[in-house]
Amino acid sequence: MFTDWEVITLKARLRLPGLVLALASVGVSTLTAQSTKTGDRVMIPTLQSAEKDLGVQAADAIRNQLTKQTNIRELVVVPKADIVNSLQSSGYSTTEPLAPGDAKALATLVRAPQYLEGTVTKTPTGFKIESRLIISRDMTKGQILPVAQGAKLDDAANQVAKSIKDARRQLPAEEACHNAYAQGKYQDAVNAARAELAKNPNANILAMCLAESYDRLKMQDSAIAVAERVRASDARNIPSLRLLATTYRSMIDSPRPGVTAAVLSSDTTKLLDALGAMAAADPTNLRLVQDVINTYPQLGRPKQAIPLVRDLLQSNPGDPALLNLAWLVYLNAAEYQSAIDVGTEMVRVDTAAATADYYRRLVAAYSSLNLPQKASEAAAQGLKKFPNDATLALLNANNLRKGGNLQLALDAAKKVVASDPKNPQGYFLLASIQSDLNLGDDLIQTIQNAKNNGVDPSALSQFALKAGSDAYKAGQASKQIVDFQRAIRFLQLSDQLQSSADAKFLLGASAFSVGQTATIEANEKRSCELARTARDAFNLASINLPAGGQKYPNEAAQLLTAIPQFTPAVDNEVKRFCK
Repeated sequence: MFTDWEVITLKARLRLPGLVLALASVGVSTLTAQSTKTGDRVMIPTLQSAEKDLGVQAADAIRNQLTKQTNIRELVVVPKADIVNSLQSSGYSTTEPLAPGDAKALATLVRAPQYLEGTVTKTPTGFKIESRLIISRDMTKGQILPVAQGAKLDDAANQVAKSIKDARRQLPAEEACHNAYAQGKYQDAVNAARAELAKNPNANILAMCLAESYDRLKMQDSAIAVAERVRASDARNIPSLRLLATTYRSMIDSPRPGVTAAVLSSDTTKLLDALGAMAAADPTNLRLVQDVINTYPQLGRPKQAIPLVRDLLQSNPGDPALLNLAWLVYLNAAEYQSAIDVGTEMVRVDTAAATADYYRRLVAAYSSLNLPQKASEAAAQGLKKFPNDATLALLNANNLRKGGNLQLALDAAKKVVASDPKNPQGYFLLASIQSDLNLGDDLIQTIQNAKNNGVDPSALSQFALKAGSDAYKAGQASKQIVDFQRAIRFLQLSDQLQSSADAKFLLGASAFSVGQTATIEANEKRSCELARTARDAFNLASINLPAGGQKYPNEAAQLLTAIPQFTPAVDNEVKRFCK
């Protein structure tokens, strides 16, 4: 969850997205005569606040307190008039707080190397100000200031002013470190930073220059140690989080010799922790958030992205982009009910999100929850909007089958094949439904049509083999010739599509069973037709069992040994009954 400060900051970011460009057109002539005074300049813009005008009042109070506490030759507090004139010239409100990018642009315009960002709230006992001092050349780098509270606004502002003065003590050393770093003199940068940090260990802007210098010197452990120290005191410090994420990622991608799996797992956890904190610190940077969230499944931990997404949604309810991102995260993490809930809200907020892909994924989510009726309803909704989508039609037919609506499923599958004769999945689904309905002749025709339309013969052969095996088992249970004959048809088709020892053995075994049963029934019924059926079946068995014996030698041998025992009886029946 985000603090009040983060929520207010987020709202402000969404209010003034275009100020950066507008400010670029404002001339330096808007500055007052005080801009020519010597000394560093610091800008105090309107603070974030849920209370009307409180942000303006707090900025005024801090500006006044800081001016009283400093020598103008050492520090110039940018006058309110300079800020107001610049904003008015741009056509923007002079009382609304600025988004981070806009604040940086304004600070650059009024020639302030540092500026304040913060929020002010009313409390039961007075006022609270949370703030940080930012350096204008990089708005991600700043010094978090102690929380200031006071019964009066001026009391809190006075504390902030003192904290600004304390935070600025690190700036000469930070500039020396930065300049050395920019020139590639990383050891000099380290030396400049360490000297000041020995006296001012909480100087986070300077500490990050030290961490980045260590990183350039390939001193990863030192870089991590400093960055973690900064993060411990400032959980929203983007540079420290970015450095930690980059360093841990490099340690995972290029592990050092002797590193154990446990260490790599720990580094992965630390990487994801840093990335999650970075996304939470800058939730409106959707590209960053997406990159962070996409890293979780890449590292094999998709479910760990869920808490981050959940917090983002709670802080930004109804945001279409975040809803879409959460929809994909929940699907990827196999949290299907949550995905359905978020997806439903997503298309309610943005009807354009109800694409064919959305319906396909929705159907799949319901199917994964074993809710075929809901899946069919979702597929039907999708087909109303995208009637020519073959995948939706296929999903619809499949879920009708799962729901037991076999006739409707059969009709739907036939439409899929008719609309797309080259669709392998359509043929297999149609064949499965025909198998469920015991439509043997139709099933054989479907398999042949599939082969003629380029479907993989080996896959079709396996399907026919399965159908033949099922029919053979049914024949063993029923002892009915018709079941074994159905098995023979499927097994012959399977062997034609791709010859196999399995098909040949089952074909021979099925034929033997036909011959055995027909021999008995022919004698009982004195039937010429059954006698000839028995003779032809034993011939078919004799042809196929030897090849099947390559995989099933014992079983094939037993059947081949038994056939001659039936032959005299069958020949006698043919002579007696076929006159």
